[in-house]
Amino acid sequence: MLYLRRFVWFVAKWLLGVTIALGVLVCAFYMCLNTANIYIVLNDGLEKRVDVILTQDDAQELNNYFHHDFLNADPALAGAFNGSSVYSDYVISDFEYKLTIERLWAWPWDEYATCSVVERVPRIEGKVRSSRKNEVSAEIPTWQGGRYDLTLVRSGGKWKIIGMQQTAILMEAETEAE
Repeated sequence: MLYLRRFVWFVAKWLLGVTIALGVLVCAFYMCLNTANIYIVLNDGLEKRVDVILTQDDAQELNNYFHHDFLNADPALAGAFNGSSVYSDYVISDFEYKLTIERLWAWPWDEYATCSVVERVPRIEGKVRSSRKNEVSAEIPTWQGGRYDLTLVRSGGKWKIIGMQQTAILMEAETEAE
């Protein structure tokens, strides 16, 4: 009887250990999966946002990365759409985009994720629109980058940016005109 009790306790402890180890592995897998998906959404989505602001291109693709509540409330995008952006007087041909993700955390069971990023556009190339040549400077305005705290939400199995709060402003040193 003593040996049977010891054997049962051994098996129970072993099963508990294996269950805990498998739980940790599954949790780590889903955290990595969420982190990879969010990383792609942040890189592609924020670069597309800058592209739309600079070039006033079609913004339909933004719906893949941003929640509709964010798109309706973003003043930078609103300025690009209504022509009040400082870049609406320029034809932007190219730009360099840099995003540094400083902190990113997404629990596997949570529908929200938070992250801190630094966004910069160190180089913008383009020229003044021909209709505005005599009215504006040939030098393209520098991009106002910054440090942001972002909130993402999982809706329909996809991560989308729902909130973006600037915590610091970073001005770029210079831009180039063609």
